[in-house]
Amino acid sequence: MTPIISILIGALSGMILHHAVFIHGEWHVWAPEILVYHLVYFGALLMATPHARWMISGYLIALFSSITIYRVYFHRLKHFPGPRWARVTKIWHAWKSRHRQNFLVLSDLHRKYGDFVRTGPSEITVYHPDVFIAIDGPHGGCVKSEWYDLLHPKQSLVTARDKEAHGLRRRQWNRGFTSQALDHYQERILPLIDQLERCIDDDISDRKVTEATDLFYWLGFDRMGDFIFSRTFNMLSRQEWHHIILLMQRALSLLGPLSPVPWFIHIAFKLFPRVWILRDWFRMVAWCEEQMLERLESPKETSSIPDVAHYLLQDVRDDPQRFPWLTGDGILAIVAGSEPTAAVLVGLFCELSKEPRHTEIIRDEIRAIDIADSRALASGCPHLEASIFEALRLYPALPTGGTRKTLEKGIMVAGMFIPPETTVVAPRFCISRREDSFEQAEKFIPERWYKNPEMVRNKSSFVPFGLGHHSCLGRALAMNDMRLITARLVQRYQFSIPPGETSDTVLRDLKDQFTSNPGRLRLVFKLRED
Repeated sequence: MTPIISILIGALSGMILHHAVFIHGEWHVWAPEILVYHLVYFGALLMATPHARWMISGYLIALFSSITIYRVYFHRLKHFPGPRWARVTKIWHAWKSRHRQNFLVLSDLHRKYGDFVRTGPSEITVYHPDVFIAIDGPHGGCVKSEWYDLLHPKQSLVTARDKEAHGLRRRQWNRGFTSQALDHYQERILPLIDQLERCIDDDISDRKVTEATDLFYWLGFDRMGDFIFSRTFNMLSRQEWHHIILLMQRALSLLGPLSPVPWFIHIAFKLFPRVWILRDWFRMVAWCEEQMLERLESPKETSSIPDVAHYLLQDVRDDPQRFPWLTGDGILAIVAGSEPTAAVLVGLFCELSKEPRHTEIIRDEIRAIDIADSRALASGCPHLEASIFEALRLYPALPTGGTRKTLEKGIMVAGMFIPPETTVVAPRFCISRREDSFEQAEKFIPERWYKNPEMVRNKSSFVPFGLGHHSCLGRALAMNDMRLITARLVQRYQFSIPPGETSDTVLRDLKDQFTSNPGRLRLVFKLRED
């Protein structure tokens, strides 16, 4: 066999494999196996024939050439504008997001290309406000994208892509979010707010600047530990980070640069040595499994006020095969329940510290309100509620996360047809700052939500908790917590940015790793004298 024939055989194999196999369906979960099969086959070929290198070269050149030509000239998304390299591979996006600031990458692309941008071979980023109802509304023709197979083969409420499985699991979670359960959870956070105040009082006594970012994250994770397992991480009481939370945050930093390439995440998890951040990831997963096992084996409730595991474990005790869901749900509840709330509080207090008039308005509102009653705060304190809304708008918990995939009929967004089998990105950070949706969109103006409604030009741009069956189940819990925390701190303290510093680092250093991780916020607290 001559080298030319070997190259042609390899090239033909590559083209057939692309058009007959890889061009159809999803292959991200199988990426590790595909890589291993290729390496084994190439190794066997090299030992079997002296012309193997020509055959392998022909195969690889033809395969990648066929993929490139198809994606650039013949793909169903070829008419959408976007960066040249985005048409070929998502690796360019992973490189652009290496600093974990994908929200800035997508903001730049919006300014350059408009409301519909091809940001991947089969991906469209849509900046138009109508995208949310199109992908998650009652008639939305989408499912969750490949990214949500992150925990495969484990499952969780958030990562379940099958609508039926997701609906069943959501109904199980719903039992932990009834009005009665939310009242119980409200009682559970009050001792943690007391601990938060003690931390601030200690800083005041020692004339220290308060690391507000740390305190809000400690409170968030302590809250979720108690919420799920009926025991906190004791970070507020110890005034230090728990080692498992530091490990968890290091592990989640993977999601910043690697979220655009979920196939690479699967390769890394299955084939790479468990060192560095990968080791942190697997230790985090193992820890969540251990906590759920301990909670499952607990002979009785450790508190008179049930935790959320109380409701989830009822089914597992009857059917142990449902336990794998608990690992994913444990990770979900700790991360999705604590980080977003903490991030929004950092953004909220950053803005309140820059304009103290807002704290005075809130303080006047809460004078006649029982600040231990979240419902009373919601109904009687419009500026407090509106300030939280503004923080949710300007510092969304998911800056660019929450991707969807269109089904066989595709979807229409603002008159633009998005073809079937297309990943759709709807970046909340960009959409919620559109000037055609919010007057003075970059500014923190709570009055737009209750006093000056004309400043909200398009409410469709504001969906901080999502829509429909994909909406955040913990919305009421998060809002209750933010109301109670903000009211308590505003009533008791005055706070400001330390002399010589600015709060610019909160947004400048914000990391986008599916959930938002803002930069440092340092505040000087003073006890109110009246």
